[in-house]
Amino acid sequence: QKVALPARGSIECRKWDASALGDDIAKAVPIPLQPEDAEDAVEIHGLRSIVCGSLDARQQGGFFLKASRNGPDGTNAQINPRKMQELSKELSNIEEHVVKSNFWLGTLQTTLVRMQKGDELLRQSDIAMELLASASNLVEVQFDGETGFGSAVTQSFYVEVAQALQDRAINRVVPMWVEDDDSTNSQFLLCRRGLLIRPLADGQKLEEAVRRFRFLGRLMGQALREGFIVPLPLAEDFFALVLGESLEAASLPQPGSGSAGELLGALAGFAAELHAGEAALAAGGCTSPAELQALRHEQASRTDFRDRFISLHDHGETVPPQPMSFEQYTSLIGACFMETGLSGAPLCPGGESIAVTVENVTEFVDKASQFWFDGGVSQQVEAFRSGLNDVFPVECLSAFSRSELREMFCGEDRIEWDEQALLSHLHPVGGLNDRAPTYKYLVSVLLDMNQAERSRFLDFVSSCPRLPPGGIAKFHADVFPDNSSTKQGFPRSRACANQLYLPPYSSKEELQGKLHEAMHCSAGHHEQRVREL
Repeated sequence: QKVALPARGSIECRKWDASALGDDIAKAVPIPLQPEDAEDAVEIHGLRSIVCGSLDARQQGGFFLKASRNGPDGTNAQINPRKMQELSKELSNIEEHVVKSNFWLGTLQTTLVRMQKGDELLRQSDIAMELLASASNLVEVQFDGETGFGSAVTQSFYVEVAQALQDRAINRVVPMWVEDDDSTNSQFLLCRRGLLIRPLADGQKLEEAVRRFRFLGRLMGQALREGFIVPLPLAEDFFALVLGESLEAASLPQPGSGSAGELLGALAGFAAELHAGEAALAAGGCTSPAELQALRHEQASRTDFRDRFISLHDHGETVPPQPMSFEQYTSLIGACFMETGLSGAPLCPGGESIAVTVENVTEFVDKASQFWFDGGVSQQVEAFRSGLNDVFPVECLSAFSRSELREMFCGEDRIEWDEQALLSHLHPVGGLNDRAPTYKYLVSVLLDMNQAERSRFLDFVSSCPRLPPGGIAKFHADVFPDNSSTKQGFPRSRACANQLYLPPYSSKEELQGKLHEAMHCSAGHHEQRVREL
């Protein structure tokens, strides 16, 4: 059965048995699945798959061998013994990785989803997750125009979607996240505390955001169920809301956090100090309105408001700011009862016309907290939970803390390693040992990398720019010598097996330059072709 395609996207539910390996897999038994929206339907085929099953690495190797033995020019690789020897060696590496896996599950049903990178990715992904969330199948993704397949390509799918959801231009169309200050001039939102849900008033934008959070819940649920990471830099407060925890004014954006609404944190700090002063006054028996009014006036007139509540260091200022009181500061910037204190949705009817003063600052902070962490985000949070619940019971998450959930879903926030960790988790194999110059050069280069470069390296080797939960202790990669290449060649990887192949470089600088270019210029996933020798 074929139905309308969303811009050439397709889904195939493949079932292969052992006898089918290496044969033409185009024999598909149609399974009629009718999506809710006929205009967004996709092409569905039925098959049964053991691609990632523990069943028999040799059978899988036979399939890969048969699929790969013909070169791009149509000639048979068997006529060249050296080609066959090279291919056999690399297949043996894959087989060894498969056989050593601790996650054999037997024959599993796998749904193959073909996607397009680019503008249609989010829409196609939304449709696919809607159709597959409750199917209890493994999901394997392939991209149009790329020949690569396997777990690394599927992981890169989650990376591609995460980047699209983090794209600031896309976020302006469907506002999911609080905007950052754009200080990095990056294409992607990069708030220092992580991404916070953008509070929204009722309207079309809210409806679109709710649908997208439902999709995000399904996506992250599917990824978690299969052991993949969705590397969105979500704030811990996001998962606190998912767990049903209440967030107070202290969780509002703070000065220096790099996100919209930093004024809220400054005003919340002032209100908290004002409340503490009033409480101390009451504890001393001074409760008259005149005494409270005098305290408020004293606090509002202090000229160190900026020093106390707006971080000098985080804003990168090199000279002390001009002394300014609360009254002067709020009057100068025009603080009012709006979403960020300056703009956005009104926090109450006519909020744009109500100035923030020392008399109503506590009320302002209360209304802002209610909008940011309850009324303005409750539908988005519930949609995300519903999306998760489409994949597995969302109640399962209550056993974990907000920080644990963040690591489980999004991976480690920072990439930390030292020399001993690298020596323990980068395994020289295939004739390479820890005394080999090339291996020593690699370890030294990795130690010198900054966070962005480490992320690139992880993506190059494993198709995921973040470490798994547990950090470097839960990561491993095998380093092979690439004897078929000269030192002018580039490093290459087999991301499905976390394998890195290094030509015989003669210096650390040579390896560093070639690895840097390989990491930054690689694009897409493709089957490894046997080289013409």
